[in-house]
Amino acid sequence: MSRNQIETRIAQLYLALQYCSERSKSFTPGERICINQERFQWMHILDNETASPRPVSQAIENKLKEVLRLADHYNFKPYYGDPFKEEILLHN
Repeated sequence: MSRNQIETRIAQLYLALQYCSERSKSFTPGERICINQERFQWMHILDNETASPRPVSQAIENKLKEVLRLADHYNFKPYYGDPFKEEILLHN
């Protein structure tokens, strides 16, 4: 994956977690942990390209797609900004 694709994936994972927190409670605590593990592993890969991704299971990925579809449909904007995006701005 390119750096841009990784940053997009990180943003999608964050948006899905925020939508779940603020609107639908779509994910179980265990699923949220898996999503955060993938998210933080992608952040690690940005600094260490030899690291391996830790994608979520297909079942969680299917839920992610549905939550992201709903977030897009309702033009959801999280109450809190994505701290990763803020960090990228500081480094650029």
